[in-house]
Amino acid sequence: MRVGALRGQDHTGIGRIACVAEGSVALALSRGGAAKRYAYVDPNEDAVGFALGPGGLVLVVADGHGGHQASERAIGELLAHAAGWTGQRPPDVPWEHAALHAVEKVHDGIRARAARGDPPGSRTTLSFALVRPAEDYWAWASVGDSHVFRVSDEPTIECGPNTGKLLFLGAPSREADELGLRLGHEPLIGVRGLALASDGLSERGIGVADPAAAVTDAVTRGAVHPLELRPLETARALTETSLDSHRKQDAGDNIACAVWLRS
Repeated sequence: MRVGALRGQDHTGIGRIACVAEGSVALALSRGGAAKRYAYVDPNEDAVGFALGPGGLVLVVADGHGGHQASERAIGELLAHAAGWTGQRPPDVPWEHAALHAVEKVHDGIRARAARGDPPGSRTTLSFALVRPAEDYWAWASVGDSHVFRVSDEPTIECGPNTGKLLFLGAPSREADELGLRLGHEPLIGVRGLALASDGLSERGIGVADPAAAVTDAVTRGAVHPLELRPLETARALTETSLDSHRKQDAGDNIACAVWLRS
């Protein structure tokens, strides 16, 4: 299994974009296009990662709050789970159970580390997706307000947008099954790509007005490049769109995104 990740604590320059790409996947991460106008602990608290295995791939985005530790632990735990999800043989556990188990492990791990010295207020949102091309299958899950977008020949849609109370992994007062986990799975037929993003893309008064349209535009901008560069250029374009919005509104936020494009 091949793994890539970007951690917010390593990328703290305003307006700068860090990228990692391999094959059909790419990651991008930035502190933001302008200074934050709200209270925060660390300059960049987001993290993003991917895992590529012989049978599939996983994308994951985590938007940290109260410190970078929770988002980084979430990425590490999810990528550890990816070994069992991206192998040659498909998982033998239904996605509903697999995703909840992964969220439980992340949630309990963040709380345990807080008890052993991590900042007690560090917590995170989490969105992740699994793609298994040979089985014509993909699945997603999300806690909080990070996004999962499906790209096709139809208008880009957000899968399971958060419409309720914003909840975080690592919150000491809630168990994993109380975090409002949203999830789903469907065939890959017609799916051209996926994009996951933290709310630096969409936060009111900071991000863009129409996040799904921004994803479509980023895919279009990436498509002018050679095939092997399109995931990277799409992730970069989506991040640049976010930074432009931050600058226009003079209000920044961390932005992390992960992209998979079908070859």
